[in-house]
Amino acid sequence: MPFYWRLSESGAEVPGIPARLPFRVTRNEELDFLEYQPTDAEWEAITLAYRQNENIGFVNPESGQIETYGSSVNRFFRDVIADVAPTRIYEVGCGAGFSIQFLRDHGFRVTGIDPSDYSRQWSERLGFPLVNEFFTGDLLSGEADLIFCNDVFEHVRGVEQFSRDVWTSLRPGGTFCFSTTNSTQSIAIGDVSMFEHQHVNMFTTRSIRLILAAAGFSESQIGAGSYGNTFHVVARKGEGRRAAVDVPPASCDEFVERADGRLRAFESFYAAAAERCQFYVPLRCIPYLAAVGDFGESDLYDSNAAWRGKRIDGYARPLKSMVDLPTARGDTFVIGSRTFHEEIKRTLVEHGILESRIFAIADLG
Repeated sequence: MPFYWRLSESGAEVPGIPARLPFRVTRNEELDFLEYQPTDAEWEAITLAYRQNENIGFVNPESGQIETYGSSVNRFFRDVIADVAPTRIYEVGCGAGFSIQFLRDHGFRVTGIDPSDYSRQWSERLGFPLVNEFFTGDLLSGEADLIFCNDVFEHVRGVEQFSRDVWTSLRPGGTFCFSTTNSTQSIAIGDVSMFEHQHVNMFTTRSIRLILAAAGFSESQIGAGSYGNTFHVVARKGEGRRAAVDVPPASCDEFVERADGRLRAFESFYAAAAERCQFYVPLRCIPYLAAVGDFGESDLYDSNAAWRGKRIDGYARPLKSMVDLPTARGDTFVIGSRTFHEEIKRTLVEHGILESRIFAIADLG
């Protein structure tokens, strides 16, 4: 697959970071989630990509996500903190400190924990306190009242140990809250659009509950974010015995078979429609295009106009936006995102694309 980590004008290579990386996935049988399995060399390349400070996933003023996804997450953190009324609050993987600044404006003091130079630069710019180190179980000495993180749970290798480290870092009665990607529907239908090299874990409701219970948390509540397909999770460190965990049935055990069927269906669709087929939402379409050997034969569209003309490593064509939509009404579009499918479809129809020529990944097989 193309290694989707940055947008650049030229797509020029960065030493040590391949333009494409394999994607291997296995099921964690005990905790029922999917894990990406990079080699050590591949993980070094991913780690080096983080150090470039160009990660598409960073939420900062340049990302275009602050008023949408970012606002949803920040309201969640604010409401949990207001309910719990903690004194010692930490954000693990704070990045640019976007949430810390938001919470500061609402009267809460938060210390960030992040080892990156990227985070150090933003802490100096915005003036928020930062522990510029890797998070470990002995860093906070069990004194935290509340720990939160956004877009971290899906990125960390060894999420079970990470959860145990959070539990250890909290005082008895402390709270852990986080936002992470919800892969429940994708796993259920074998949809590989969730494959992304930096997302090493793919979760369902069941797996979130199992991971937190195994770490020692006595209770957990799992809700949904108001923007995008995300989990909003709150877990408590009980002062006594852990409660029994009520979890849904296993969901990942036949994922490979379901994914194989969906990829075969896409291959048939692609062979019939490739001549005049466009693809919307690059991140979600790239795994399917890579599976049929398309690394730049098709046009990729995105709603973020700032991405127009930029290139994704490993994909030959620059991205297009709404102003580039074809005028031929017979063109076919595949929308890779289920979450925003209806919104994108309405926009395409408003621009003259026939509704009968607009498809979702879930329609293919």
